[in-house]
Amino acid sequence: VLDKSGQPLADAVVLVDSAVPGAQGAPALEATIRQEKLRFKPYVTVVHTGARVTFTNQDAWDHHVILGPVAPGGFYLDASQNQQLRLAGKVGDTVARDSRTVAKPGAYLLGCHLHSSMRGHLYVADSPWARVSEADGQTLLTGLPAGPARVRVWHPDQVLEGAPVTVDVPAAGTTVVVNTQVAAVKRR
Repeated sequence: VLDKSGQPLADAVVLVDSAVPGAQGAPALEATIRQEKLRFKPYVTVVHTGARVTFTNQDAWDHHVILGPVAPGGFYLDASQNQQLRLAGKVGDTVARDSRTVAKPGAYLLGCHLHSSMRGHLYVADSPWARVSEADGQTLLTGLPAGPARVRVWHPDQVLEGAPVTVDVPAAGTTVVVNTQVAAVKRR
């Protein structure tokens, strides 16, 4: 996945939709997102519809988690749809944790009322083939059936939704390069 200037784009969610019948990849139905050093780690997490997401606080101070659908540009879509929880700070080996189940596909913004600079992202995939790109912009999706498919990309810094890319997946697999209009923001 490449950004607007042709450079590798990290933290992009790559989804592949195939109309070819057959076996599908195992959906990610559990994930853990840590709050550590005033950050959500990983920064972008992909799960599938119906997944249980566990939040843990590894910091010595309290954190809050706001989980809500995100609009392009990085704002909460509708505050009335947000889920919220508070996690106490870590004491010794005791780590606060809480879980939520996510049922609606799409992008979610993670925030903290107590530390407004904390941001993270959760993407609930409606495709069995979904992964986050690495620092080099690459991701590997396995088990795709040969035939026509559609590749979609979502990124936290995108302003507009990009058009899907149509590909023909050969039986032996292939490399697909997806150019985006995303201008990634440097993170501190």
